[in-house]
Amino acid sequence: MNLFDPTLYTEVRKPLDQAQGLPPACYFDEAFYQRELDTIFHAGWVMVGRTERLPEPGCFFTAEFGATRLILTRADDGRLHALANTCRHRGAPLLEGEGRCKTIACPYHAWTYGLDGTLLGAPGMKESLGFDTADYPLRSARVDTWGGFIFVCLSPLTAPLATWLGDLPQRLAMYGFEHMRTARRVSYDVACNWKVWVENFMEGYHIPTVHRSTISRQKAVNIPEDPGRGEYTAIYERHEGTRALLFGDTGFPPIETLSGDSCEGSRFVLAYPATMLAIANDTMWSFEAHPLSAVRTRIVLTACFPAQRFERADYAELAAHYFKRQDIVVREDNDISELQQRGLQSFHAVPGRFSVKEKIVHALDNWVLDRVLGGPSLHASVPLKALA
Repeated sequence: MNLFDPTLYTEVRKPLDQAQGLPPACYFDEAFYQRELDTIFHAGWVMVGRTERLPEPGCFFTAEFGATRLILTRADDGRLHALANTCRHRGAPLLEGEGRCKTIACPYHAWTYGLDGTLLGAPGMKESLGFDTADYPLRSARVDTWGGFIFVCLSPLTAPLATWLGDLPQRLAMYGFEHMRTARRVSYDVACNWKVWVENFMEGYHIPTVHRSTISRQKAVNIPEDPGRGEYTAIYERHEGTRALLFGDTGFPPIETLSGDSCEGSRFVLAYPATMLAIANDTMWSFEAHPLSAVRTRIVLTACFPAQRFERADYAELAAHYFKRQDIVVREDNDISELQQRGLQSFHAVPGRFSVKEKIVHALDNWVLDRVLGGPSLHASVPLKALA
């Protein structure tokens, strides 16, 4: 089977009520996965966290997707940088985790870099003819922000983040993401292809079964949003109360700036390729799906509330109710995603027909095909000097 033959996807390309899903091999084939990395994750804008993780100069954290290893820093001038986490000398990783530092020193041969990637010192290189530290900054990626989220892009050819997101910031402005604070950040390594997890998150078809004893108790009407202008898609769910709590639990009041249907339901947004926002009328939580291999994905959950909620005397008590819901439901999603992945890799697996409740799955699959079948990308990460 040639997974790059467009005729293989005739049934996927049909309208939703006539279409079927991707061939199972698209969820574990190594060549297909590498093409996804090249044409999607190395060419698009990928969310890697909230700006609160870099509150002041000297802060850093590391990020990883595919073969990409980055250090996100806030330099002395307050600017954000996304630097390759590999020394320009012999390639050793420079930092792990997150924290604070004044400079970045390689643990191998002590080459030392500034937080903007500039090579400050290279011990033992004086005898190397023609060596100039100015020629060896850390490689870097583009970095930009929206609503308190940090996005990176490895390609110099991709449109700016504002163009990528299109009208999404305007459509979600009333929620005030930039005024929210992070309550917690949780990471899960899940044994599934990145598309398996994203597809599951963006459809409500599975809720009566996978979440039968949790969120299925709250009845909701699932309504796909009107197509927007940008690389995203969304679902609106109309329901009473909040979608962010389990039945019977109490929470925070609604966000004060909401109006219209935002007061009466929730939104679930997929900013391609793998940034997911769950937006209730009282909170927002985001998911980053970072592919680690063709069959392994790191899911990062960040829970946020309006800043004023943290000042309440009952903050910890009420926030725990939201965390309980997230822990239980995400575990259910992780378990079913790993189960599905095992089934997709079985000998007898074949594509199935879509339900009309899987509109976003159909949209994502076709968005992926548009890029993967376009051929290998020549995008490359950008030298630091090119971004100055």
